[in-house]
Amino acid sequence: MMSGFASLAAAMPIAADIASLYLNHIVELRRYLSGKVDSTALADDLAHETFARVLATDKALDGVRQPRALLFCIARNLLIDHYRGKAAHAGVMVPLESCQQQPSAAPSPERIVLARQQLAQLRHAIDSLPPRCRQAFVRFRFDGISQKTLAAELGITLNAVEKLLIRAMLALRQQLEWA
Repeated sequence: MMSGFASLAAAMPIAADIASLYLNHIVELRRYLSGKVDSTALADDLAHETFARVLATDKALDGVRQPRALLFCIARNLLIDHYRGKAAHAGVMVPLESCQQQPSAAPSPERIVLARQQLAQLRHAIDSLPPRCRQAFVRFRFDGISQKTLAAELGITLNAVEKLLIRAMLALRQQLEWA
């Protein structure tokens, strides 16, 4: 590995500066990055990316007073980018094996069919009530008309309205119990 950098350093003066920087600081940089990430392979990748970024500038390091500080600054920025990317994808990629069927708030198809059957039974039971009883029950339960208003509409006493509603409820209970 050093022979590759030695030949690179001989070919370009900029590469010589970077090769020297690499040889002097790669171990320290890897140690720093290994303490920040959970994988030595990732730490190695980030360390190499740090040097790739320095190489990509195409500038000599002569003007840089603290090249080590530059390396660690680039490495820190790469760590930030790594964790930002990790946070952006958190929850997006979930292994299929870890997914279980989640209960739904929606009723099951069986529950929907059962509810429709019960509703049909209730409609049939209401339709089979005597006309005056049915009218009082529907107006009171579904239209929200008070018993007093219902008595005035039907031209009967409040007591008679109560009797119609009781008769309707008893008939419905009896029909729905048999169904």
